[in-house]
Amino acid sequence: MNKNDFKKSPYYLQIREVIYNKIISGEYKTGEKLPSEDKLAEEFGVSRMTVCKALAELVNNEYLTRIQGSGTYVSKIRKEGSHLDIVGFNDSMNKKGFKVNTKVFLKQLEVPSKDIVKKLNIPFTQKVIHLKRLRLVNNEPIVVQDTYLNAKLCEELLEVDFENNALYESIRNICGRNIIRSKDIIEAIAADAETSELLEVKVGFPVLLTQRIAYVDNNVPIELTYSLYRSDQYVLEVEHK
Repeated sequence: MNKNDFKKSPYYLQIREVIYNKIISGEYKTGEKLPSEDKLAEEFGVSRMTVCKALAELVNNEYLTRIQGSGTYVSKIRKEGSHLDIVGFNDSMNKKGFKVNTKVFLKQLEVPSKDIVKKLNIPFTQKVIHLKRLRLVNNEPIVVQDTYLNAKLCEELLEVDFENNALYESIRNICGRNIIRSKDIIEAIAADAETSELLEVKVGFPVLLTQRIAYVDNNVPIELTYSLYRSDQYVLEVEHK
């Protein structure tokens, strides 16, 4: 939307756009309570009904959450849709307009543990690519990910700059393989010392641990990822069909 379109659009859409941009930029942070509808109406110079309509659209699109008798709050960042929609963290965030920054702590070939061998269904003698990343949204740490990749299927991933390239996009474009399904297991655990430091939470803070195994054509496992999400930032919604 350019400036002229913005000025011509109805007031509620202009207000929606302003609040949306404040959420995406991080000016309004996750869990933060918005000013009252009366205050927003005064700020924008419109009726309370116009503000309500703008907020309702953002609530319907899950950027805001209304709590009866309390007010309107910025929603947690991540929402998962149907299990049939297989997307990575970058894809999920980009669809909502958020900017993701990634810090790579480790990217190397290594001998896998017995558990990784079993889950990736590979020989003990076959090495895996170990990728450890911290993902940030609006410069706030959201998730730590330990990923193990079947190196035999695409050793070229070792050359990828994962601070500027998404994993699933790289698997598609560099390896020429499509992820056809994934299996996720989720549990709540307490943050240990390393996790608390990386996610900037206290030791013992509740985090969500997800284990994902992703499969490419012919039902071959290519990825095993353990993700630790901040529970105050992340919502998991699963739809069964």
